[in-house]
Amino acid sequence: MQTESIPGLHSLMEKIGYRFKRESLLLEALTHSTYAYETRQKSATDNERLEFLGDAVLDLVISDLLFLDPAQFAEGYMTKTRSLVVCEATLAEVARSLDLGSYLLLGRGEDATGGRCKPSNLANAVESMIGAAYLDGGLDTAVRLVRHLLEPHLRQALSGSIVYDYKSRLIEMVQSSHTNSNLRFTILHEEGPVHERVFTAGILFNEQLIGEGIGGSKKEAEQKAAQAALRKLSCDRRNCWLSEEEQQGRE
Repeated sequence: MQTESIPGLHSLMEKIGYRFKRESLLLEALTHSTYAYETRQKSATDNERLEFLGDAVLDLVISDLLFLDPAQFAEGYMTKTRSLVVCEATLAEVARSLDLGSYLLLGRGEDATGGRCKPSNLANAVESMIGAAYLDGGLDTAVRLVRHLLEPHLRQALSGSIVYDYKSRLIEMVQSSHTNSNLRFTILHEEGPVHERVFTAGILFNEQLIGEGIGGSKKEAEQKAAQAALRKLSCDRRNCWLSEEEQQGRE
């Protein structure tokens, strides 16, 4: 494929602060699987392999920044902070700041159904660009790109100013861990008249209650319960576990 396939590709390189030596790698990073399928006669390659690589590089760089921070954070705190930065919501926000959606190569159907705005497509493209930068310029280049794009979000996460949908964040955190852990939301109690109903929601992790929340609607109660559960539960890609204080409280 020629770089002219995406108008203004050089302007994107200016935005990300890195000029690719092999611009075909950047083009591949912006190529959705639907476009690659529709133009397979042109040997277009989608960005899924680069996304895999970029995800690993991103995890490494953010982990390194957290580990080397003078505050010397505990492992559980670093895991939670990294998960706020290396997640679809944050990466999609980065993509929007670059207007990355306008550069994506999408299949006709994907484009027609709002593919340029889908958080998953945007987040995947950011990871793919990081993977492409690693291949094009090595680890030092990838580190500089990650810091350029994501260090402000890392600082926001450390200051506690990144707040997302707690319920979705909890579900995403558990699902990203390659375990058979079970997470379940339930309404434990409700009281009051119909027009002033008060709900108590609970979150069960492997059938253990790890969070409760009270609200004037089921949704509000579940959000508060999820926020409480996020303080107690940590996950990495292999396992999920309760904080030591929570475990001691159950003994």
